[in-house]
Amino acid sequence: MDVPGFVRFLREGNLSAAYERIKEQNCLPAVCGRICSAPCEAACVLMEEESPIGVRALERYAADFGKPRLSRRERVERKGKKVAVVGSGPAGLAASADLARKGYQVTIFEALEKPGGVLRYGIPEFRIPRKVLDGEINDIKALGVNIETNFFIGQTATVADLKEQGYAAILLTTGAGIPQFMDLPGTNFGGVYYGEEFLMRVNLMKVNIFSRNIPNFVIGPKVVVIGSGNTALDCARASVRFGREVKLIFRRTEEDMRVRPQEREYGKEEGIQLEPLVRPVEILADQNNFVSGVKCVRMDYAEAEESDAWELMPVPDSEFIIEADTVIIAIGHKPNSIIKRTTPQLKCDPDETIKVDSDTHMTAIKGVFSAGNVVTNAGPLVEAIASGKSVAEDIHQYLTK
Repeated sequence: MDVPGFVRFLREGNLSAAYERIKEQNCLPAVCGRICSAPCEAACVLMEEESPIGVRALERYAADFGKPRLSRRERVERKGKKVAVVGSGPAGLAASADLARKGYQVTIFEALEKPGGVLRYGIPEFRIPRKVLDGEINDIKALGVNIETNFFIGQTATVADLKEQGYAAILLTTGAGIPQFMDLPGTNFGGVYYGEEFLMRVNLMKVNIFSRNIPNFVIGPKVVVIGSGNTALDCARASVRFGREVKLIFRRTEEDMRVRPQEREYGKEEGIQLEPLVRPVEILADQNNFVSGVKCVRMDYAEAEESDAWELMPVPDSEFIIEADTVIIAIGHKPNSIIKRTTPQLKCDPDETIKVDSDTHMTAIKGVFSAGNVVTNAGPLVEAIASGKSVAEDIHQYLTK
């Protein structure tokens, strides 16, 4: 993306030009302006002075105030070839937008009720307002992209079925929305959730003015969240909004958390109690097999005997118990294996990510491509969008040979 270009337009007071410059390469500027990991800020020359330009905030400003009230529909000459995109997360949306601009007839197939994938169901609304996400998706639909929801690949139709329906290329962007399970005693007790499950429950809530802060699923007054990434922090911040007392425990130090420092500070300001250098060893339950607490041990750096390197190790005799009524485990995620089960011709790695040719993004099946987190397992939003744009070009090269 031309960061200097759109920043220059903002400096000149030309918001609409800044927005158009961003949209040349990024079909989700309002989303990126809110949740992007902002690698451009880390690369800023002013980073040496620890005061990089706030590119992410400027992008959000341009997207919120530079977009014209009446968006004009882009006129693109349609070619005869049809492309199917399975999954409507960031990689699928980015690829669909680029393919539509190249003139292809693009149809997105989404398993859930509404498009957006992780952007809609895996990130709380206080980070990405639904109105903002819907506006971005409507702009992509205006390019001529058709979206079919409630389509579960492998059940509603298989990859082979889509080929028979005349799709010249198929792109799999089903993401990595399955939680990574934790080998921790007590995870089967009532009141234990995994991060992706918890956020989906939150995002599927039908709220109104009377039930805005009342969850329609069981969540106790004391919540412990296990994890140090964005999903864990999102779960903690969502729980705070239900009026719960929340503790976020993780083995790392605060500085080693896998979130932007700004997001971490937001969580602390909202009342989340961070418990760094703590490792859970067991989830405890009451007589009804419902969560009553989490047994933990303190961690600290010590010199390893074999390597002479400093490593995180449990502190002897440091066990303690944190009272809890609800435990949310958010330690990572992995791709859904339904594609692998219903399409045995696909080759996958042991972690269930789909194998693709590094140069063409093509899978083991000719004409079937894959991109996004279903290939990389987990990555920032900006990498998923970049992956979608790259595979769109690969599909174009394949269809124009």
